[in-house]
Amino acid sequence: MQELLQLPLQIQATLVAGYLGYIILKRDYRKTEKLTDVWMFVLLLGLPTALTVQLWESNWAYLAVLSGPIIAYLWLKFADYKWTDFLYKSKVSHNMNTGDVWKTLSSHKGVAATQIKLVHKNGNQYLCSSTMEFFGDVFAPFIMDEDGIAFYVTDTKGKEDVDWTEVGQVKLEPEFGSMITYFPRADIEFLEMRYTTKLK
Repeated sequence: MQELLQLPLQIQATLVAGYLGYIILKRDYRKTEKLTDVWMFVLLLGLPTALTVQLWESNWAYLAVLSGPIIAYLWLKFADYKWTDFLYKSKVSHNMNTGDVWKTLSSHKGVAATQIKLVHKNGNQYLCSSTMEFFGDVFAPFIMDEDGIAFYVTDTKGKEDVDWTEVGQVKLEPEFGSMITYFPRADIEFLEMRYTTKLK
């Protein structure tokens, strides 16, 4: 860190702009990014700042550090899906996502899970029959990232059971709140999720 602070101010501004943009652009995949890819994104997103500072001799030029996150936001908002769709339809790529299935499910935007069923490695099953019941609670109806998933369990079924058993007291009065259950990814044998277009 000390070495970075000793770099010329122009380089520092370039790295800051690039890194801020990278955080936004790759916020869902940062744990699995290769170091080479990280630096390429940082340099690419910091390039407009580097050019601005180099060509415009003014302290105001350093406001260009905002260009990194702005470019990343505009890409995600307006261009990312269209670009991926274009590559897919052009048969350049056979994938409609940038990672494995788990990453796609956990980071895909514009959709919402309405029902979740999870099978634990010990054979027990856990169900959220309707996530809509928990909209407006402290946490989202479900939380999912590379480490695992958390959701409100409304029904359970043992390994040898035939019927589901309703879980009591999942949703209590406001002073107690709702009970959310976390499942580490390593403990999950099978996961089913019913999706719909995210409600506005």
